[in-house]
Amino acid sequence: MHILFAGKSFLRLWDLLLPAFQGHEMDVADDLDLKDKLPWADVLIIRPMSVTYELLSKAPRLKMVQQWGVGVEGLDIEACTKLGIFACNIPSRGTGNAEGVAEIALLHMMLLARRYARSQEKISEGKIFTPPGITLWGKRACVVGLGNLGHCVVERLIALGMSVVGVNRTYRPEFREWGIESFYPLAEMEKALPGCHFVVVTLGLTSETQNSIAEPFFYAMDRNAFFINVARGGLVIREAFEKAIEEEWIAGAGLDVFWTEPPLVTDPILHHPRITVTPHIGGVTDASLKGALHFVAGNVEKLTKGEIPLSCLNRKTLLTKEGVAETDEL
Repeated sequence: MHILFAGKSFLRLWDLLLPAFQGHEMDVADDLDLKDKLPWADVLIIRPMSVTYELLSKAPRLKMVQQWGVGVEGLDIEACTKLGIFACNIPSRGTGNAEGVAEIALLHMMLLARRYARSQEKISEGKIFTPPGITLWGKRACVVGLGNLGHCVVERLIALGMSVVGVNRTYRPEFREWGIESFYPLAEMEKALPGCHFVVVTLGLTSETQNSIAEPFFYAMDRNAFFINVARGGLVIREAFEKAIEEEWIAGAGLDVFWTEPPLVTDPILHHPRITVTPHIGGVTDASLKGALHFVAGNVEKLTKGEIPLSCLNRKTLLTKEGVAETDEL
């Protein structure tokens, strides 16, 4: 297989990629030479980026586009299907991604609950036993989005002795098995917020969910509640978020994702005393790197053997188009 990695950032992983893809030809392309190198590629491995029909049409050999990660909002899946290309991502749960992002959500919750910024001021003043904080134990949290990431967050919150309210587009019976005490559909998510000390957003970004978190959402939160976003910045209307912070509709917020990434270093949100920020590092861990490498290499091997790759986002549509049963090999 000819494997093309889109983005010079993959060069930092080259010592790991070489043994993982032994026996295949590999190359790296940046934005300037991607179009020139695409006709050579059987497999295109991408970071978050825009992959359009126009771009894919320049790759007559291409069999699979593999996202090195979970989010595929930049990948035109319909275009992949039209061109007979498998569009794949990495499943978040079980690969270290969702697990790491869930831990970042907990980090923000704890930093806010224990008033970390204020505690640093106090220790620099030579004081101890102050400021007083709140525990996560015994509090109620709302998790908005109950996919793989949401499931990982729910597990950890319950383990800390919290009660959990869930919000999702559809209801699944296993939610009760997870320990969720009550459920609300996405269209009624404001009803889930009263009484929750923490609201954790783990939704995927789609045309349906983009800008879905607006003023009514923040206004429905308790005034002593914290908002945590470890999903995507585009889920939230920024002006509504800023209003909620400045008018103290909410006590504070923790963000691992932003509206523009990377955010401007002069963005006032990065320096607000009631907002904790991390640079989209939830899924950037040793476990997620190992998990991603193993999964992507496995998908390339499946393709080499004529098998259908895993976590294929256009599997049913593409196989129906080709007249192949789901149980068949390619």
